[in-house]
Amino acid sequence: MKRQDSRARLLDAAFAEVYKHGYHGTGTAVILKAAGVPKGSMYHFFASKKELVLAVSQERIVPKMDDFFDFARLPDETIFQTFARVFAKMKAHDILIANGCPLHRLLVEMAPLDPDFEAVLSKAYHHFIDKLSQALEAAIADGELQAFDTKAFARFFITSTWGEISLPPALSSKTSFGHHTQYLTIVLEHYRK
Repeated sequence: MKRQDSRARLLDAAFAEVYKHGYHGTGTAVILKAAGVPKGSMYHFFASKKELVLAVSQERIVPKMDDFFDFARLPDETIFQTFARVFAKMKAHDILIANGCPLHRLLVEMAPLDPDFEAVLSKAYHHFIDKLSQALEAAIADGELQAFDTKAFARFFITSTWGEISLPPALSSKTSFGHHTQYLTIVLEHYRK
C-alpha cells in the first residue's frame, strides 16, 4: 500500500465512521480497522484523531457538500430550475436524507467545544452562504428576481435545509424533505420579477 493510499484510506474511513457515529462516538481503533492501516500509519500523517477529523472536514466533507450545494446555473437554466435540480439531487441521496448533513452534524457536535473545529466548520458554512448568495445575485442581475437580501435568504436556506435533513431518522424522510423544498421555493417565488 502506498503512503498516499494510506492517508486517503484514513480520511475515507474517518469520514464514514464520524458521519455515522459522531466525533465522540468514534474511536481511533475503529477508524484504523476500517481503513485497514496500522496505528503508526495514522500518526505518520496526523498527530491525533482531532487533526485527522479536521482534515476530513476540509478534504472530504466540504468537497462532498460543494457537490450538493452546486448553484452554478447550467446554460439556459433559470434560478428556479437550478434550485429544482439541486433539490432533486439531494432528495435522491438516501444516506443524506437518512443521516443528515455531515457538515452540520460535526458543526453542532464540535464547534461549541473546540475553537479549531469552530474555525474550520464556520468557514465552510460561510462558503456555502456566499456561494448561494452569489447565485441569487446573478439571478437578480439577469432580471429573474427583484433585489433582496440574498445573504439573509442564503442563511435561511442553508440552516433550514441542514436542520430538515439532520432530524433523527424517525422524523426524516424524502416526503418531509420534499415539503421543505416546496416551502423554500414558495419563499423564493416571492422575489420573482
